[in-house]
Amino acid sequence: MASSAGNQQEYPSNMYAATAAPPPTPSTQPNHHLASSAATADALSRLLLRLPPALSLPTNRSPSTRSPPVISLSDPKLNDLILPSASQLGFFQLINHDIPSQLAGSAESESLSLFDLTLDQKESNFPKNWPLGFDADDELDAGNGTGGQSFCLDISCLTESKELALSSLLEFTRALEKLGLRIIDTLASAVGFENPVGEDPTGVCSLMWISEGQDNNDEPVMMGGFYPYVVGLQFQIRCQKYTLLTDSGWVSASPQVDSIMVTLGDIAQVST
Repeated sequence: MASSAGNQQEYPSNMYAATAAPPPTPSTQPNHHLASSAATADALSRLLLRLPPALSLPTNRSPSTRSPPVISLSDPKLNDLILPSASQLGFFQLINHDIPSQLAGSAESESLSLFDLTLDQKESNFPKNWPLGFDADDELDAGNGTGGQSFCLDISCLTESKELALSSLLEFTRALEKLGLRIIDTLASAVGFENPVGEDPTGVCSLMWISEGQDNNDEPVMMGGFYPYVVGLQFQIRCQKYTLLTDSGWVSASPQVDSIMVTLGDIAQVST
């Protein structure tokens, strides 16, 4: 389960401008550059063939393993500790937070029950309203409900669902949202910026993303299905390895159990 806090005031229905330029019209004039273009391509091909092997791309692109920095939320030097991890890596694991493991376990159980619902129940209880609602891959089998499925929820989705018992998931989501807002405030203070959220938490939108576990051996990729976002939080209920994309390439991270894996989105990384 993952939670993400980010600026999201409106959900645009059309991301393309109405005044976009028309497609180019094919020219009716003869192209006098075809011969020279062909000669240039041949010369480029010969040049590439002469490049030394040392300039070829590496064949091994396996993620390197790196232990995420461990930061205690109760550390009096929190600002000094969080800034290097945020600016140099973009991720860290948070310990000594106020979210109990029992609450995370109960929230996971309620989340798993959502996947046991029929397809009609999923779509009726959590209608698609981008980015919120129930989502399934095109390969979803309507007969048995299998396939890549996920739920993107906010506080309103959890409170409006009267037929489902999701009290633990609601409490867990609120706890992550509160922690996410505190991390944003700490980052802003560490950098010397004024907290963009300020005294009005309605200026950001907190989303809870719940997805099925993978059946293959590939490591799940952090973070969720949100972009762009400020911070992403994931409670480590059990020992699990993740793959994250950093400036130096893909890295594998194995956070501690009961810690919270914090990843910074592009918005936060640019600021730090």
